[in-house]
Amino acid sequence: MRHLIKPGNSKGLSLIELLIAMVLGLTLTTGVVQIYMGSNTTERDREARQQMQENGRFGMNFLSREIRMAGYMGCSGSIDPADVNSTLAGGVPASFQPMAGIQGWEAGGTDPGTINNSANNVAVVSSATAEWTTTAGNVASTFNAVPNSDIVRVWSATTLPGTIDSINPAASPVVVTYPTDLNPGDFVMLSDCEHADIVQVCQKSQGAPGSGLENLILSSSCAPGNLVNPPITTEAGGEAIKLQGTVFYVGKRGDVASNPPALFRRQLAVDGTAGAAEELIEGIESMQLLYGVNLDGDARNTVDSYLVADLVPDWSNVISVRVSLLMQSIEDGTVPAPQAYSFDGVSYDGGGGNGALPADDRVRRVFTSTISLRNRALGN
Repeated sequence: MRHLIKPGNSKGLSLIELLIAMVLGLTLTTGVVQIYMGSNTTERDREARQQMQENGRFGMNFLSREIRMAGYMGCSGSIDPADVNSTLAGGVPASFQPMAGIQGWEAGGTDPGTINNSANNVAVVSSATAEWTTTAGNVASTFNAVPNSDIVRVWSATTLPGTIDSINPAASPVVVTYPTDLNPGDFVMLSDCEHADIVQVCQKSQGAPGSGLENLILSSSCAPGNLVNPPITTEAGGEAIKLQGTVFYVGKRGDVASNPPALFRRQLAVDGTAGAAEELIEGIESMQLLYGVNLDGDARNTVDSYLVADLVPDWSNVISVRVSLLMQSIEDGTVPAPQAYSFDGVSYDGGGGNGALPADDRVRRVFTSTISLRNRALGN
């Protein structure tokens, strides 16, 4: 049986009701989208801050460990650097200065309290330019670095020392030591605590079968190599320990200006120059260093003043280093607006006499630590 629906009995939604439903739906949708966007922004901000925290702590711990050991030269640490003998042949670069212990270069226009705004896509420049200055005859290795950030080089002995069993200063001099991790090309400090020699291992071979010894051959076959019949002053019973020089600076991956800044290091190469660049921690925008100097040379060996690198009168009197790292989030747009921050004695908040806010939406944070040089500090 067919049921007929009378027009008067049919019911539906009026136009007004549809409009109200649409408005309510859009309002709810807008609220959900806003909550999502707010949660997303909060999460990005949290992740950026967490990453900065991890990178900052790792960078400071890494630098602290390296700087703390500056000037450690094993048994030769008790010998006047001027009395250390070098058997290296000609061709050693002027930047090979292992007895310095620690050396620094001050970036131009970055004294504490000087306004130096953050900027994106900063191009790297050569370390050989006038951008960096120092004192006391320090010679920098040549590489590209981000300007407005300081450079530091640390010299120390690494690895466990090998005991010298015998020394043969013949035409092909051989130093026989107990097994070490020394390898061809390594620069080595030989010392018996009264004498010290800087040499280079050109070849390495095993000693007599069953002796448990190895031969470090100090010839002129490598570069720079050793003098012929080198006048080695160290006697048997001393130690052989590897020398290492490490430069720390802020650079860019591949020297590309658009890449984020990062902390880099270059370790001593077999020719005595700074080796290949190694990126350690990304997001380090600037590194500023102050050196604690014992100016009066008193026996207590305490810090009298913290100075920038180009004001240090004698690097042998540096007994601590104050490191400040300005970290930035890797991604831009992490926060909704440019963020104020304080670094190196300046508050970048756009106020009168202060630096302008950075032209980006990155999160920034500063890490600062004072590091004592173990081999020069009070009581050592």
